[in-house]
Amino acid sequence: MSDSEITETVLSMGKRQLTATSHLYSEFGPIGILQAAKQNAVNYTLLSRSRPAVRLIEVILAANRNYNKVVKPHIERICNESDLKTFDQLIHLINSKLIEEFYSFWGHKNQRKYQVLTGILDRVPLLRQKYPTAIDDFDLMNKWANDVDLPNYKHDIIGQIKFVAIATIQHLRMCFGCNTVKPDQRVKEVLQREFGYQSLSNLAVVQTVENISRITGLPTLVVDQVFVNYGSGYFNIGARRDQAS
Repeated sequence: MSDSEITETVLSMGKRQLTATSHLYSEFGPIGILQAAKQNAVNYTLLSRSRPAVRLIEVILAANRNYNKVVKPHIERICNESDLKTFDQLIHLINSKLIEEFYSFWGHKNQRKYQVLTGILDRVPLLRQKYPTAIDDFDLMNKWANDVDLPNYKHDIIGQIKFVAIATIQHLRMCFGCNTVKPDQRVKEVLQREFGYQSLSNLAVVQTVENISRITGLPTLVVDQVFVNYGSGYFNIGARRDQAS
């Protein structure tokens, strides 16, 4: 596709309205996808800044899960029923509870996700040593997020953790202020169906969307949100039926 065709395709998707299955529909209703993506990008790091420990939990729980159905209710409950904000508070919480008690707290019984969470928290001292000027947990993670060498992520402080791969790293980077993309299922589907990119690796997905961002002049985070909401809204069988009725 030419640059103009790529731009036209992105803008065409952006003009479509959010549907009931689009990720941002519950927040914005049936407005244009690009409009919602831009508005959401402005506030994307609000939770990360105010309650970085909760945002860390959210990212880990969201991996390979339907966010609106199985993650969002628990994050809202944690925000409403606890004062959890900092990594140190979360470390203390984990150390003070049996594993089953913590499962009840965060709403999921998943040992692999628990290991990822504790693995990241175990590396917080290393991050603080590497970025001694960080003023708080958000700033710490922001410095890390903008310093990641993604092709060599397996040598990264967080990338070395078992069960952590590019998708988790990219989600963390986005949530802590880096203008990038998560190579999730919806993004891959859009790249395949709308642009003809077949069987891209996660790294290639990131590089491709960043290039589309450069071509369109839209922030990579905004392109990510356009793709996610178009894919979740229009590649869903129920959504297609709704649009046809």
